[in-house]
Amino acid sequence: MNNFFLINIISLFLGIFLTTLSQAQLQEGCYKLKPSFQVGEKLEYKVFYNWKSVWMGAAKAKFEVRETTLNGQPVLHTYAEGKTLKRYNWFFRVDDLYQSYLHPQTYQPVHFIRDISEGNYTKELEYVFDHDNGNVWIDYIIRKGKLRRKDETHKIDNCTFDLLSIVYHTRNLDYDEIAVNDSIPLNLFMDGKMYQVGLRYLGKDTLETEHGTFRCIKIEPILIDGYIFDADEQMVIWATDDDNKIPLLIESPLRVGSVKAYLKSYENLMYEMEARLDL
Repeated sequence: MNNFFLINIISLFLGIFLTTLSQAQLQEGCYKLKPSFQVGEKLEYKVFYNWKSVWMGAAKAKFEVRETTLNGQPVLHTYAEGKTLKRYNWFFRVDDLYQSYLHPQTYQPVHFIRDISEGNYTKELEYVFDHDNGNVWIDYIIRKGKLRRKDETHKIDNCTFDLLSIVYHTRNLDYDEIAVNDSIPLNLFMDGKMYQVGLRYLGKDTLETEHGTFRCIKIEPILIDGYIFDADEQMVIWATDDDNKIPLLIESPLRVGSVKAYLKSYENLMYEMEARLDL
């Protein structure tokens, strides 16, 4: 479970597969977007870990969209928190927090904060994005209590995201304009480095959950080998096939065991839940 559950949910789209989108999908060097979330949206997930054919409820995660100001400008404050369940803290305690402040029109990240504690491993970092000039400023990176990097400026590519904003960005993509098995290239700035990442659109499916039966789109990130996965492992995400595009189920093998994350609750969606079939 080390380094998994929130990274895996937040990193739905980490990958190394890169291809070219059609011109219809491109928009000013980024992508044609259709907003899928609003201020007040809350999503909660229950994470299960499989070890030797036994599934255990191991962790929980929540995602929220808030409204605030940053340097006097209105921004969207996306917030993700993940924790192991208390009964497992004696074994391996996880307490992760990710925050990304987004421009309210472009949905590009303005400011990113990561504060994670996983067993005896800790990391704190803060970035400031300047998309107009193609830069990101690393305020600090602290790992295991030691300052590793400070006051650095790095060049970034157009349409670059952090670990949390990339999740919301991919929800905003218009999958009706993407062919089955086509891939979507994305730029990710993570831990002081640029990554060209992507996800593959697998088409549509039907999924039964505790909330009902849903029409879904299926997405497959192509995972970064050596991060917490092997190159031949596959993560699959089922998201609602409606304008909300909220992930309902995430399945992924790990180097040891496997995990599933189920949507436990949702509120204040931007649109009606039209993907549900059994209403």
